[in-house]
Amino acid sequence: MKKVIKFSKPYGKLLGIKKDFYQNNYRNLKETLSVNQKYIAQGLRKKCKNCNSKISNFDFKSHKVKYVSCRRCMHINGIYKDSNKFVNWLYNQSSGKNYAKNYLTNYNARVKNIYLPKVNFLKTVIKKKNLKIVDIGSGAGHFVKACEIKKIKAIGYEPNKILAELAMKKLNKNKVFHIPMNFLNNKIISLKADCLSLIGVLEHLQNPREIIKSFKLSKLKYLYLSVPLFSLTALIEHISPTVFPRHLSGAHTHLYTLKSLNYLFKQFNLKIVAEWWFGSDFADLYRLIKVLSNKNKKLNELTNKFLFNHIDELQNILDKNKTCNEVHLIIKKK
Repeated sequence: MKKVIKFSKPYGKLLGIKKDFYQNNYRNLKETLSVNQKYIAQGLRKKCKNCNSKISNFDFKSHKVKYVSCRRCMHINGIYKDSNKFVNWLYNQSSGKNYAKNYLTNYNARVKNIYLPKVNFLKTVIKKKNLKIVDIGSGAGHFVKACEIKKIKAIGYEPNKILAELAMKKLNKNKVFHIPMNFLNNKIISLKADCLSLIGVLEHLQNPREIIKSFKLSKLKYLYLSVPLFSLTALIEHISPTVFPRHLSGAHTHLYTLKSLNYLFKQFNLKIVAEWWFGSDFADLYRLIKVLSNKNKKLNELTNKFLFNHIDELQNILDKNKTCNEVHLIIKKK
């Protein structure tokens, strides 16, 4: 199979979906800082989340949290533990209510503009008829719904009961089931399907290596995942303490790099068969300026003219150099 490599994605249609980031900066910032405050109250992490090598000290601090780049695999770690207490607090029922409220607002637009392109990408690589997908960490079922639209059989599993119930209200043939987080790894090992999808999941797990190990032990052939990457966005957030950090903060306590991903796949003897590099780093820069401009009409006009109209061109530079803030990968066992 010849490797598929794809770059970039137009940002324009996503602006309306992401408007909450612009309109409710203070509220979002306050909520994130409260999560960060809980996180830094945990004990110190001793080993890298990606390669298990020893880590110490820290390299930079952002929104109260200290981070270190692993000297072996270059993974970006928050220096605190994702303790059971912290994870249970973060992903409890009340958290689900907040997610549900946000996702209901633009549900169909999210499916159309964010998740259908993901399914289309997957279909260009895995051309099998009667493809069956199992989606872990399905949230409100956006990806499973996109599969349904494309007539692909997909079953989802979601640790948050409220989100799983919301997903079921939106689905017809495909299903999303609630499953406790500590049951996920055993569930994956027992699955009978063609592809496992982990869309924005690894960055939320206490031990992301374990779910990769479960895939390796299963009969599943393909793994489709997307992860956030250390990039310009994280640097922008670092210098912007009064702007909501959507990328490295809150539930995202660590970030991948190209090197840390390659290290992980090499350890588990996995092969990348398709890559789609696209990010929103310049959209994040645009949001920073809009938020800090304090509704200055003239400055907003200039920002639109000199930045927004060129976001896709500028972002393409980072995407093609594989230094953007997100990547989609399709993995196969060797």
